[in-house]
Amino acid sequence: MQLFKPEKLLVYFVFVLLLSGCESLFFWPSKKMVPSPEYFNFTKQDRFFTSEDGTIIHSWLLPTSKEKRGTIFFLHGNAQNLSYHVANVYWLIDKGWDIVIIDYRGYGRSAGKPNFNAVQKDALAGYHALLTQHSDKLPIIVWGQSLGAAVAINLAANLPPEDLPQGLIIDSGFSSQRKIMQETLGKSWITWLFQYPLSWSVTTEYSPDEAIVKIKDIPLLFVHSANDPLISSSHAETLFELANTPKQLWISKQQGHITIWNNEEWRERLSCQLSNWPMLLPVEDACKPQNFDPAHKQQYYFSDIN
Repeated sequence: MQLFKPEKLLVYFVFVLLLSGCESLFFWPSKKMVPSPEYFNFTKQDRFFTSEDGTIIHSWLLPTSKEKRGTIFFLHGNAQNLSYHVANVYWLIDKGWDIVIIDYRGYGRSAGKPNFNAVQKDALAGYHALLTQHSDKLPIIVWGQSLGAAVAINLAANLPPEDLPQGLIIDSGFSSQRKIMQETLGKSWITWLFQYPLSWSVTTEYSPDEAIVKIKDIPLLFVHSANDPLISSSHAETLFELANTPKQLWISKQQGHITIWNNEEWRERLSCQLSNWPMLLPVEDACKPQNFDPAHKQQYYFSDIN
């Protein structure tokens, strides 16, 4: 017996999305943890903290064994959990950086269920936990990737001046939840007709293009691939144009979404850029000896590195 005809099932699917505001489509958590510390050969410390509403949130600290340069506070993308996403950042511990990576509620060992508002609170609570434990005077760089880039922008936009990080990396992020929803739905003939009504049901409360203009006096490094099939590099260009100085945009030709750091040359250039922080440099100059040029503070740069 056929309970639903395909066209009725599609209408039902769209109706559910409209009721939920499409918010659930942005979050794809997994509770299954993979053995990334063993696979990548790094040491981690499990840490837990409490979000504003009492939800218990899980995080990892990856301490560097080198001379410490600072701390990276990493906010990951929308799928899986921190045991997967740590692959994008663990390599910086060998460059002298401590890594703190958190799981939003519903991800991994964190309790609760994610939504835009709750995830922002989780990021803020994790950042405050880091500040409480931060005993040295070394820089804290907030690195947000994909969905985490939106979380990072909103986090920095709402911090008081005394709590601001020393830098922000916006990696493969979208400029607007509505825009990325509309673009994603427009890629399929099944959902093409619904791209505008569904995308307009998405909240603009945490839209990165509205939050980025509030960030001042923080060096901003935007990184994106021109060949990202999920989030067009036009989103990075939009955010870059809206952002206050100092700022820098690196565009890669790497294939795929959040795959830039699989490339050893790109890893090395980011490590060099972090060593030069807060001076921001074009990607091809990042590892060159620097005679400081003020023009480097805000330059769009398209790299020929693959």
